[in-house]
Amino acid sequence: MRIVSGRLEPGEKLPSIRELAASLKINPNTVARAYRQLEEEGVVRARRGLGVYVSELPEGLEGKRRDSLQRLASDYVSRAAGIGADSETILNAVSMELRGGADDDRNQ
Repeated sequence: MRIVSGRLEPGEKLPSIRELAASLKINPNTVARAYRQLEEEGVVRARRGLGVYVSELPEGLEGKRRDSLQRLASDYVSRAAGIGADSETILNAVSMELRGGADDDRNQ
């Protein structure tokens, strides 16, 4: 997610498999599998003995990102409507979340 959002720039080195597995408290094989999948998709490149680095984003990734966002929005709207929220309430909730105000409300 940080790669697609631009928070990790092309050329940045990712944590080693062991480091990431330890910090996330997951099996190193899971991290290795994720890194392999990202490499197959062209999102990262592994340099034997040197680590895994962020690649330039491959063509079409922006479209995938848009499609994913649309699916998330559709799911959210369906769930919110399912609990009786109208369009204005749904828009207000999204606006509040984007402003960070929802975190403040949950912590009170």
